[in-house]
Amino acid sequence: MSVNIEVRQNISLVQLSGTLTSANSNSLTAQFGAWLDRKNPARCVLDLSKLEILDSSGIGSMVTCLHKAKKLDGELCLAGAQGRTATVLAIARLDMIFKMYPTVDDAIVALSA
Repeated sequence: MSVNIEVRQNISLVQLSGTLTSANSNSLTAQFGAWLDRKNPARCVLDLSKLEILDSSGIGSMVTCLHKAKKLDGELCLAGAQGRTATVLAIARLDMIFKMYPTVDDAIVALSA
C-alpha cells in the first residue's frame, strides 16, 4: 500500500493505492495519526480511487482514523471507491459510519461547506 497525504483547500487528503489489508493496515493508522498530531487539518478525505484490495483489517484501520479525526473535532469521509473496494464497503455497510462521495472533488466541496 502506498499512502500520500497532502492539504487541499485546508482539508487533509489521504490518497491510498494498492492493498489495505492485515499486512499493512497498521501503517495507515500510524501515518494518519502522525499527520494529525503535527497539527494538520482534521477535516479529512480518504481517496480510495486507486485502492485495489480492502479487507476487514483495512476497514478497522479506517475506523480508527475516523475516531482520531473526531477526537480532534474533525471529520473523515471516503471518496472514489470503485470495483472490489466499493463492494466490500457496501457489504460492511460503512455508509452507516462514513460519509461517502463519488469523487475527491465532491468530498472536498462537502467538507468545505
